[in-house]
Amino acid sequence: MNRKIIEKGYAIILDLAMLVLGIVMIGFFLKELWELVTMLMHVDLATDFFGVAERILETFLFFEFVVLTREYFIQDRISLQNFMYIGITALLRNLLVYHADTIGILIQAAAIAILILVLVVYRWSRRYLADLAHREEREEMVFAEEHPDATK
Repeated sequence: MNRKIIEKGYAIILDLAMLVLGIVMIGFFLKELWELVTMLMHVDLATDFFGVAERILETFLFFEFVVLTREYFIQDRISLQNFMYIGITALLRNLLVYHADTIGILIQAAAIAILILVLVVYRWSRRYLADLAHREEREEMVFAEEHPDATK
């Protein structure tokens, strides 16, 4: 009984922390959105295109983290795949904005390739483990159908 109280208290604290984090992220998202709108109204896009592009990409990054927080409340967990997706898109955005250093571009491209490879391996391993679990269930059902006397 004492363990259940601790688990429930931990769950409440975690939910409150995620709620506060979500509110803070929404605040930063709205701040970035406001700065983007004011920048678009006062800046000449022809001269400061990369600054505007950088601000747009930062705004979308905050939006992804808000969606990640929302996922926690809907599914009561955050999947590892979503973190990898955010990492890949963040590195791609960074490549779009900062592209002056050739070595930096190669390092970021390698990091993107590694993340994609890890994502493929992770998804494959999850499917393989799920298939393994279902294979045992199927074998038990086939055995029960082929040997009706053995199950009694």
